[in-house]
Amino acid sequence: MKQQMKAICEQSYAVMKQHRLACVAISILVMSIIFFTVTTTFLTATTIVDDGQQRTVLTFSKQPEAILASAGVAVRPNDIVSASDGHIHIRRAFEVTVAVEGQQPQTVHVTGGTVADALASVQINPLTHTMTKQTEDALCAGMVINLKPLPCSLRTETTKIKHETSLTFSSSIPAGSRLVQQAGVDGSKTTVYREYFKDGKLVLSEVVSETVTAEPVTEFATIGEGAHSISPIPLELDENGVPTKYKQVLTGNATAYTAKPGAVTATGTVPAVGTIGVNPKIIPYGSKLFIVTQSGSYVYGYGVARDTGGACLNNTVIADLYMDSRKECFQFGRRPVYIYILE
Repeated sequence: MKQQMKAICEQSYAVMKQHRLACVAISILVMSIIFFTVTTTFLTATTIVDDGQQRTVLTFSKQPEAILASAGVAVRPNDIVSASDGHIHIRRAFEVTVAVEGQQPQTVHVTGGTVADALASVQINPLTHTMTKQTEDALCAGMVINLKPLPCSLRTETTKIKHETSLTFSSSIPAGSRLVQQAGVDGSKTTVYREYFKDGKLVLSEVVSETVTAEPVTEFATIGEGAHSISPIPLELDENGVPTKYKQVLTGNATAYTAKPGAVTATGTVPAVGTIGVNPKIIPYGSKLFIVTQSGSYVYGYGVARDTGGACLNNTVIADLYMDSRKECFQFGRRPVYIYILE
């Protein structure tokens, strides 16, 4: 009986050992499949182009800095790195020396370009220097660009600053008239130029400084939009369209008249627009007048008392205004006016 039990136990142990080995083999197979799947799914190939030299690396990262670090590629501060479409491009910086006569040489770190680009990076204008290279020459490692400043001199110029004009518009002033409240005054500025010469000829003029020596004064003026004046207005009006200088203001009705060719006034003059018929006892001959209707809708303007108005003598009207045609006289008719007797 004991021998029979021993045989059964040995047989059971052999079966268990056989199954354990199978489980281990299956586990290894599963892990291999998982590893292969992960690596083929997430591992990518990236081509590093380092100054024209190429090599491809496999990496899980998508960051250029991490990929370069894992590949052992060092990037210096002035190198330029760019990435696109599975490629990382590295443009290596190199040194170029810019040496201006009489100054400390400057070292420029570049990745390419021309002599003009190197000069621009240190703010040197090639037009103000003679140099051993051409501006379109390509840069290369160790290049030395020697420059010599051109002869230059300073020139001072004073120019005018035109004043501005601020306009307002008023219907109380006769159309076409301009009333200046503040006269405009031009200003001035002084500009200093640095001028460079080559073979005795001016090649460049640049501004060194600008100084305003006199500020411009803005002109303030009012433009009339009211009724047109028939007679020219050779005098200054205020913002209300009233002469700024007058001795007296008379009120009353005015009429209009015209005359045939060859007619003369009571004072012996030829009547024309601006001739006013008056009662000389009220308004002496030769008085300079400014006439506008009391409504402000009609401005006769400037005139001189040179004739006698028939209706003025019996004090029916205060003035008779000369006009060029009967039509204008009829249109004017009889209207109340202000008569400003000027100084």
